[in-house]
Amino acid sequence: MARELRALQTPLTMVVLTMLAERPRHPYEMKIAIRERHIEDVVKMRGGSLYDAIGRLERAGLVRQAGTAREGSRPERTVYEITEPGRTMLDELLERFLTEPVNEYPRFVAALAHLTALTPQAAAQSLRRRSRRLREGHADTARMLDEHSAGLPRAVLLEAEYLQHLRAAEIAWLDGVARDIEDGMPWPDDQFTDSDKE
Repeated sequence: MARELRALQTPLTMVVLTMLAERPRHPYEMKIAIRERHIEDVVKMRGGSLYDAIGRLERAGLVRQAGTAREGSRPERTVYEITEPGRTMLDELLERFLTEPVNEYPRFVAALAHLTALTPQAAAQSLRRRSRRLREGHADTARMLDEHSAGLPRAVLLEAEYLQHLRAAEIAWLDGVARDIEDGMPWPDDQFTDSDKE
């Protein structure tokens, strides 16, 4: 059971438990709320992953069926609620995810470690293209925040605010490094070998 609980300690579990801590819901209602809140921008989700997660959480005793609901002529939907062990798990996940930095091995950082495999010109161009794409994402999020944040408490927008700050910092860094490369940053003629680093 302990191993099963460890396997459930994921961002998606945190999303489901948070939704159910707010109030009992059926999975489709959670799916709509996830879309409206743009949670898919920060938590990886695939087609049926929400329904699979709810099933696993129910088997682990972290959520339970609270009844059924019917809207109009639609079929009945099972409503779920969080249990006390589920609330404990949610509190533990939030504490850990907020306080413990984790190296998530981003592919961009891995690519930076091998940037000198490109010519300086190609490297600078790649960094500039990434910067442009980040600017587009930054502008899109800014528009979305302008359109949808009126009247919302800042606390419910913190992840978007955080991501905007990260994007802005990355854009500035990318532009600076691309400029340094274009201005003649020393570049190895050949790839470093392991013996070169010793």
